[in-house]
Order: sequence, then C-alpha cells, then structure tokens
Amino acid sequence: ANIKTALMDSMLEMVGTSHVTFACTGAMEPILYQENLEGAMQRGAMLVDISVPRNIDDVGANKVEGVKAYNVDDLKAVVAANQARRQRLVLEAEELMQDEVQSFKEWCHSLDNVPMIARLRSRAEEIRIAEMLKYERKLSGLSAQERETVERLTKGIVAKLLHGPMSHMKTVDPELSESEAVINSIRAMFRIL
Repeated sequence: ANIKTALMDSMLEMVGTSHVTFACTGAMEPILYQENLEGAMQRGAMLVDISVPRNIDDVGANKVEGVKAYNVDDLKAVVAANQARRQRLVLEAEELMQDEVQSFKEWCHSLDNVPMIARLRSRAEEIRIAEMLKYERKLSGLSAQERETVERLTKGIVAKLLHGPMSHMKTVDPELSESEAVINSIRAMFRIL
C-alpha cells in the first residue's frame, strides 16, 4: 500500500490525487465539502471521515462526480451488518458441527460392534469353506477358471446374506439395550460363540 500523510496546506492536492482518503483532524466543522472538492478531484475517490465532529460534509461530497464519502455512522452500519452476517454464519457452523459430532458419535458406536461383525464374517466364511469341501469331489473336474467362478459365486452369496445383519449392527447404538438383543440374536442365529 502506498500510504501518504499530508498537512492542511497540501490537503486538497493530496485528496484530489488519492483513491482513498481518511480524514481525522481536530477541526470543529467540515474541511472537505462540495465546493472545495469539485475543483480538486482528479479521479474517482472514496473519502472516509473517522473524526467527531465530522471533517467531511458527506452530503455535499457525495454530489461531486466520482466521489463517495462515508462517515463514522456509515462505518457503524457496515460493522453491524457484518456482525449480523457473522452471527448467522456462526449459527450455521454450530449446526454443522453438531451434525458432524452426531455422525462421529454414531461412527464411534459402530466401532463397538466391529468385533461381532468380524466374528460373523469369520463364521460365514467357515460355513462357506466347509460346504465347498463337502462338494470337493464333485468340483474336482472343473477347470481352474471354473473353480474361481464357483469361489466368487459362493463369496458373493455369503456377502449378500451378511449385508443386512452387518448393516443393522453398524446402526445400533451399543449403549442401548436393543444392541445387546440384536447381538445375542445374531450370535444365536449363526451359532457364534
């Protein structure tokens, strides 16, 4: 940023060539007003009066072509609008955070059922392998590719059968009594010790 300061005797020349001017003096009345700005302005500019009492006659200054003047009250309105917007964003962020915390808690609870899910998968695989071994003689005439197809087929069937119980276990809160009943039912159905 190219920031320059100026004394009163070069004020109009500096204001006339600047993009943005901040005014803050000890003057008791406006020192920048329509009449002295009209001859001095060489470009469009923003004038910001941060003094009390005001150093810029913003009503008159805004009549000068290319000039936009603001005062402390305008800045207060901008600050208030920004604070209201930030407050809305904070509320949205808090709501999003609560949703994410709830999702995280649910995920953590689902981890409590992971050992049972692993045992269920293991038990299903034991059953699948035992059944494959029963039919080993009948499958002995198959080519390697055909045997691989049978393997994929049986694994796919097992996966589809387990999908419902495993999905249900992932959604049940382990801290609720319902969880124990679900796990006991699955344990009994699949004879998992």
